[in-house]
Amino acid sequence: MRRSLLPCLFVLVIGLGGALRAHQGLIDPFPIGESGLKLERPARPGTPFDKVGRKCAVLGDESGSFEAWAYPLKLFRNFEFSFLVGNSTRPVRGADIVGWIEVTPAVTTLTFTYQSFSVKAHYITPIDEAGSIVLLEIEATEPLTVICSFLPVLQPMWPAGIGGQYAYWSEDLRAYVISEPTRMNHAVVGSPAAAAVSYTPAHMLSDAPSEFKIVIDDPGKVSGRFIPIVLAGGKGEREHVIDVYHKLESDPCSCYRRTVDHYNGLMERTLRIKTPEPRIDLAFEWAKVAYDNLLVDHPDFGMGLVAGLGASGTSGRPGFGWFFGGDAYINSFSMNSYGDYASVREALAFTTQFQREDGKMAHEISQAAGYIDWFGRYPYGYIHGDTSPFFITAVYDYYRCTGDDDFVKRCWSNVKRAYEWCLSTDANGDGLMDNRKAGLGALEYGKLAGGIETDIYIAAIWVRAAQAMEFLAEAAGERSCAREAERHYLRARKSFEERFWSEDLQFYAYAFNAGGEHVEVFSPWSAVGLMWELGDPGHSRKTLQRLCSSELSTDWGVRSISNRCEYYQPLNYNYGAVWPFLNSWVATAQFKHHFPLQGYNTLMATVRHTYDNQLGAINEVFSGSLHTWPQESVSHQGFSTAGVVLPLVRGLFGLEGDAIVKRVRFAPHFPADWLEVSVDNYRFGDAVLSFEYIRGKDTLFIGISARGAGGYTLDLAPALGASTSIRSARIDGREVQFELSKSLQVVQPRVTVPLKDGLTSVGFGFRPAVEVLPPCIETKPGDVNKGLKIISMQKVAKELVLELEGLAGETYRLPVVGSEMIRCVDGGKLKGDRVEIEFPAGTRGEFVRKRIRITGG
Repeated sequence: MRRSLLPCLFVLVIGLGGALRAHQGLIDPFPIGESGLKLERPARPGTPFDKVGRKCAVLGDESGSFEAWAYPLKLFRNFEFSFLVGNSTRPVRGADIVGWIEVTPAVTTLTFTYQSFSVKAHYITPIDEAGSIVLLEIEATEPLTVICSFLPVLQPMWPAGIGGQYAYWSEDLRAYVISEPTRMNHAVVGSPAAAAVSYTPAHMLSDAPSEFKIVIDDPGKVSGRFIPIVLAGGKGEREHVIDVYHKLESDPCSCYRRTVDHYNGLMERTLRIKTPEPRIDLAFEWAKVAYDNLLVDHPDFGMGLVAGLGASGTSGRPGFGWFFGGDAYINSFSMNSYGDYASVREALAFTTQFQREDGKMAHEISQAAGYIDWFGRYPYGYIHGDTSPFFITAVYDYYRCTGDDDFVKRCWSNVKRAYEWCLSTDANGDGLMDNRKAGLGALEYGKLAGGIETDIYIAAIWVRAAQAMEFLAEAAGERSCAREAERHYLRARKSFEERFWSEDLQFYAYAFNAGGEHVEVFSPWSAVGLMWELGDPGHSRKTLQRLCSSELSTDWGVRSISNRCEYYQPLNYNYGAVWPFLNSWVATAQFKHHFPLQGYNTLMATVRHTYDNQLGAINEVFSGSLHTWPQESVSHQGFSTAGVVLPLVRGLFGLEGDAIVKRVRFAPHFPADWLEVSVDNYRFGDAVLSFEYIRGKDTLFIGISARGAGGYTLDLAPALGASTSIRSARIDGREVQFELSKSLQVVQPRVTVPLKDGLTSVGFGFRPAVEVLPPCIETKPGDVNKGLKIISMQKVAKELVLELEGLAGETYRLPVVGSEMIRCVDGGKLKGDRVEIEFPAGTRGEFVRKRIRITGG
């Protein structure tokens, strides 16, 4: 555990203008808010936004109200703006006049508009400072007074607590000072342009809000300029807090520029894509920002990854703003996918300090653990069993992507102890971890969480961990351990198949009990193992086909349990809600098993959530019956972002590098109407690759640009429609042999390309055929599940046979490429480049099935 000599500080600057002298706070203007990633729409009071850095967080909603955290301290809540126009004594509330929101990675802007003034509030949180900046631009036609009010808190995150807080107005600082008797926790809130409105008792906090005002007598003098309101706080000496208060007050422009540079650098050093679907491209870039915002530089423990963020209101935890081991490991797969390896390395190393003596990895650590006996007095630290095998798989995933065997050797003792602990939980000797001995797995409560021996979620993670252990042991130089791990893996994988496959039900069961009997509940938790291709291919396909039905799949994601199950409740966290986290496993498994049409729609369900609620972030959980989210759903959840990144990179793009053996796979499963796609700056090991994908009428060109790739090999296998005939393959103009891989929905020509620095071109010739495109599904908050579902598709002779689900009595249009080659449609009608399908009548709102056959020429 690391303890910093410096405090964790928080500073927020809000710029305002008034009839003020320059030394009272006027800041010269500078350009702000331009970005290719800008998201904007009318503001919706009550909808969350955040602006966070490594040491602090502003968590608010689009009314302009917010709370501030200087990790691990909550400084205040309910910071709000109101305005007095001229000599009026009746305030205009900011929440009543907010009209527009613009969001970029570096700044969020809220615009407040009234008949005689407009105020743009630019919220900025520097990455490299314990602070935040909000710059207000004011245009007014008559004098204006801005009232700032807030409720002081100065409490560490739950479950810690301190007492004796007090607040007073300092004329020297032009700020409220909030502190407590030990003088080791502080906040300073004020402005060089401010005057106090309220005076709190010196020995306690008032029940009424603290207020200060900024008076603008001559609006013309402030047009185009800013004035800071500064908030500083955190653990440590008060002098440090005041130093940061003054530092950010003096130069907000530099803080903003450094923040912009940070996010530009994040985009430049990681994977970049360009597709025909701009919502995907934008969601991918925002996913990087969402993950980056979860890195916390903690004053007691160092740099780690918290699970999520959301305003705490009157409570004591900002969403999932603790250090959750399992979430960090899950999120590392996505961060590895786009190449933020430095952050992953730090996040993984961070968790090792909390490993229990017996080897078990911690599930959750409160940010306030430095104040209390977290592991001795509270039961949550090691409650989950999946965290330890996830740690092993996460270290392996990082090693596979980077080839960084130094890191493996450095944390080898942690890996080995975690592995030995996992082995110790196999009480029944079947080669799998037992939930009853290991701890919680997929579900945390209810009838399906108790009384089981092993659930398929924890079993899959363990099988993958056993598989990974062989390679990690080799990297650590322990060959005997590697041979033992191989034996454990083979036994665990065999047991996984035998124990979970139900021949009667024709899917992988959720769990089995002590008697070996299946828990006959259909759920998406099997997708974790299917994503890693741990199951029998035929059994995996049957399970995935059922996952594609309306029983589990909605237009906004995958339910956590079947809606036919007796335990189903649409808003129940474990028993029916939609988790974008589950979308990530399901969509990736769909692509890995060559269900690209279904995988694309599952991916897009999560992509759309980037724009649903908090702009640029994705909610933790949604209702299973309506496209909406529960009130308690955290608005910025890390593992929800995985629903964009993991299936996009490793599924749709089929892009996975293995630096251990110096091979990379590029097996894109793009829709047939995607004619141009580019991939730039894919880094693994020492290699940096870029791809250009260009599809013509009867040709497919893939250009590869490589750097540092000597000795590396590319396995190239683009997916085309199942009826397509591949005629030829060429590398740099030279015809080469190719293998042909066929599955139900696609055909893949496979070539092996020895990589070299510079440019390599690969071309395929093919005879075009009819290809089905993903259904066009659009959904907005409040909608019910209504989109067309593709259960299965396969080529039979010259026919494409599709099993579909749609609402009873509804008509759908399925887009196709090559419609001119369609001779007939059995079960539908060809109308232009769409196949129209009318579903039979039935109970309103219920899905029914229909089979269609498309015969090509």
